[in-house]
Amino acid sequence: MMRILLLFLILISTALVSAQTITFGSCHKVNDPNSDLILTSIANQSPDAFIWLGDIVYGKDRNPKHLSKRFDQLKSKSSYQNLLQSATVYGTWDDHDYGLNNAGRDYQYKDRSRADLFAFLNVPKDSPAYQRNGAYQSYDLSPKIKLILLDNRYFKSEYAPKPYNDPYLPDYEGTILGHQQWDWLENLLKSSTADVHIIASGIQVLSPNHRFEKWLNYPNEYKRLIDLLQTYTVKNPIVLSGDRHMSELSQKDIGYTILYDATASGMTEALTNNLSESNPYRIGQAIGVNNYGMIALDWENRSLGFSFHDVHGETLFAYRVDLKN
Repeated sequence: MMRILLLFLILISTALVSAQTITFGSCHKVNDPNSDLILTSIANQSPDAFIWLGDIVYGKDRNPKHLSKRFDQLKSKSSYQNLLQSATVYGTWDDHDYGLNNAGRDYQYKDRSRADLFAFLNVPKDSPAYQRNGAYQSYDLSPKIKLILLDNRYFKSEYAPKPYNDPYLPDYEGTILGHQQWDWLENLLKSSTADVHIIASGIQVLSPNHRFEKWLNYPNEYKRLIDLLQTYTVKNPIVLSGDRHMSELSQKDIGYTILYDATASGMTEALTNNLSESNPYRIGQAIGVNNYGMIALDWENRSLGFSFHDVHGETLFAYRVDLKN
């Protein structure tokens, strides 16, 4: 009887993890009318996880009291509390929930911002993330999925001054992650046995041509990230990014595998002026309506589906890929 019960529990456990759904988004203003709509739609999906990709809230530049107020306001909303009941929520920051537009390591209130972010995210008090500088974290969403939340603000070299409409000059000496975070990331990738690696980054990794923030503004940092993936043949690497006020899926062959960058930006702040920009790695069309992203993992069939959904949960774009062994 005990063996039958054990077999039954194993079968149930296997069924429960045969499919997993992960939602994600960025660029969200708490007072926008679409906020409650989109948070409710995500909660109604009953995902296994929701991942904030930065610009969770918009604080006034260099005003930590206002940023704290916005985090508290979002956390107290019933629509957000419903999301917390339906999914495990993770997140990292970008500039507007860091405290200053396009800011980096010189921002004077960054430690207070880190404290506010971790309090908002309910990061467990015994998390090793508290023992480090910055906001980077890692979680095993299941034995098969590793979530890596990068911090592209706390250690980032500041940009050289430039006219607003000019592109950033490539910075070959600067850093995005800083030495401490790079060492942590390498050790994480080197020791991982996960089948899928989700790497959350506030800014885009793959899109190369636009004039805004991106990893390729720091070419050696971009190369170092790709080199790490190649060195440790990291299985099924997927970047989730935000920041752009539009959404798109990019893919690039990096030799041993395909790297995907799913940009979900504009939960309430989507724009249309970026949609025609050149991105040689884009699959399909860029999306300029308020939306969130989703990854659906089908372990039985070894496949993964990317999709973007509007504030009502309607599908705007869907694309399926096979998982690599």
